[in-house]
Amino acid sequence: MLEYTGLDLALVMPFYDPSLKVWPYNSHWLTSDILHSGGRDFVEVVGVLILMVFILSFFVDRLKSYRKGSGYLLLACLLGLALVAIGKGVTHIYSPWDLRIFGGSQPYIRLFDPVPEGAVVGHAFPAGHSSGGFAFFSLYFLAKEYKPHLRMYGLLIALAIGFTFGFGQQMRGAHFFSHDLFSLVICWYASLITYVFYFKRESLRSWMGSFLIVHKGRGKY
Repeated sequence: MLEYTGLDLALVMPFYDPSLKVWPYNSHWLTSDILHSGGRDFVEVVGVLILMVFILSFFVDRLKSYRKGSGYLLLACLLGLALVAIGKGVTHIYSPWDLRIFGGSQPYIRLFDPVPEGAVVGHAFPAGHSSGGFAFFSLYFLAKEYKPHLRMYGLLIALAIGFTFGFGQQMRGAHFFSHDLFSLVICWYASLITYVFYFKRESLRSWMGSFLIVHKGRGKY
């Protein structure tokens, strides 16, 4: 909807100066230094801290109770980020600043448009930077397992960080809104699937066993 209604383009137009053919916020201290570089460093630091807790849980008795939770956070976050990275490597969707309509050299290609022969991979879809925030959807599922009354805080944290990172990149001309929404979906399902297999394996086996028994019973008729 965002691509084929033109809403994607309309949302980033205010951040482009057509007279100078520049994105004024591309190198702005807030969007470039704080939200982009600083945001990336923040996600990396949090990731390292989680990894340290997981490793130390094998050696420090007080941290043993955090082993399973920190292991889940690592797996869920890494899966979401990896899937987004794979998507970026195979799609032909470009950043706004690469497009001819914004002073760049590439055609505007939407997700289901035919790709011109010889077109280079765009590396802009899904959005990588906002996925660093949406990866924290894992906090929602972690809280759901251990502190259910806090799970909405995990959800809000992920949404706040992800959309803040995403909006900053849209202001710079690095991404369209649809790029960020696709990262949101990927990271949500990455956290959900990891949660099911990590915490709910017995329930999943029981459900699959019941399904196979019912399916087999129907086959007799």
